[in-house]
Amino acid sequence: MLSETEWEDTVKKKIRYMTNQIWDGINLTDVDEFINNFDASDQIVGWVLLDMLIYYSNEQEESIISNLMRLLKRDIWLKEDMAKSELSSNDIKKEFNNIYKKMCFVPVDESDISASSFSLTSQFKKSEDVSRQVKYIKLTDVPLMIAMKNKYFVFYDDLIGTGNQFKTFWEKPIFGDNKSISLTDLAMNNPDVCFYYMVLGGCQDGIDLLVKNIPNLRIIVSELFHKCADVFSDENEYWELNPDKKELVLKYILKKEQELNLKSPFSKNLPVLFQHGRASNTALSLYWSTKNSSWKELYKR
Repeated sequence: MLSETEWEDTVKKKIRYMTNQIWDGINLTDVDEFINNFDASDQIVGWVLLDMLIYYSNEQEESIISNLMRLLKRDIWLKEDMAKSELSSNDIKKEFNNIYKKMCFVPVDESDISASSFSLTSQFKKSEDVSRQVKYIKLTDVPLMIAMKNKYFVFYDDLIGTGNQFKTFWEKPIFGDNKSISLTDLAMNNPDVCFYYMVLGGCQDGIDLLVKNIPNLRIIVSELFHKCADVFSDENEYWELNPDKKELVLKYILKKEQELNLKSPFSKNLPVLFQHGRASNTALSLYWSTKNSSWKELYKR
């Protein structure tokens, strides 16, 4: 086993490489400022949080979007029972082109232009895997586009955490002259319309909550995070590899979150960040929280 000094030197080399080659949204200055949050005796905690960080770069997100479109296409293939039609490859291509002409992409949070769903819009538009036939619309335009015979509506965001935020979004009355109609109502009144929720990643319990409460919503997820991804999970593989760091780090996190009131009610304590925009509030709060000016975040939210 490495001594603490050897371990820290190894991690520093890794982080230097990651910031120069992989983490295209985090630089060495960000790392230095993050580490400076910790007293000299506690800096090992900062290096552990950097070492266990799962960071999705621009290139990795492009691959995720490709996978999402593959999964979406597969779900439509199965839903429309295309296999039974014995279509030729050209006919299949025509069928999907017709489907894409009736498809609308909708960002989940359009109240804030800095929201992750907005940042993803440009990535979807740039992706060669997303058909140019797809229309990008505002949430308020959904009823109009249903009336215009569009059949597929794909709501998109970066992560499903607890699932509660999207559940509230789905059930909130926002349409109609009196704002009395929700997406729940639209889905019930238009059974021939297919609604999707497409996300880069999701926590299994949050997905389960949405499946239970919104049965007419089809969920497409690329990266699945189980409970073992939680920093506080005994099954987190990082602690299996670094058991001597676990107690020190977890005690520090709990103490610091309470001391500075950093904890988010939506946090799933994930050591996960995506480069496309602000940090998801499902990530461990110490990575991104700015509630207290004495704490410098690693990645902005």
